[in-house]
Parts: sequence; structure tokens; C-alpha cells
Amino acid sequence: MKTTLIRAVNNRWRFYRLELIGNLFGESILIRTYGSLLRAKPTQTITELYANHSEAYEAYQTLLLQKSKRGYCPKGQ
Repeated sequence: MKTTLIRAVNNRWRFYRLELIGNLFGESILIRTYGSLLRAKPTQTITELYANHSEAYEAYQTLLLQKSKRGYCPKGQ
């Protein structure tokens, strides 16, 4: 599952990407990547490991809610 959110801050476009993937050991990985849309490389990538998919999905939904409160919208809207 992958979601890209964008917003304009002081006339600069920012992005925040959330990606939820599983690994071979039954754990789930939440990858958060963010930065400027004008730069070739992202500012930072954060990887978090969860014991199961339900914990990771809950963290994913929490981050989506936090980012929407800060003005981020899904790409294409």
C-alpha cells in the first residue's frame, strides 16, 4: 500500500509518502519519505518495523490523519 500526499508551504511544494509492505518474516514495514517536489532526492526516509500488519496499519492511518490535519492532500486532488 502506497500513498503520496502533497501541500504547498510558503509557495514551495512538499510531499510526504507512506508505504506499507510486508517482509518474509511476517512483520510489516512502514516507510515514510518526505521532502521537496523540486529536488531530485527526498529530504529523509524513515523506516519503522512492526510485529504484525494490524499495528502497522494503525500507525499508517494515524499518520494519514496527522498529515491531513497539517494540510497534506492525496496526490491528484
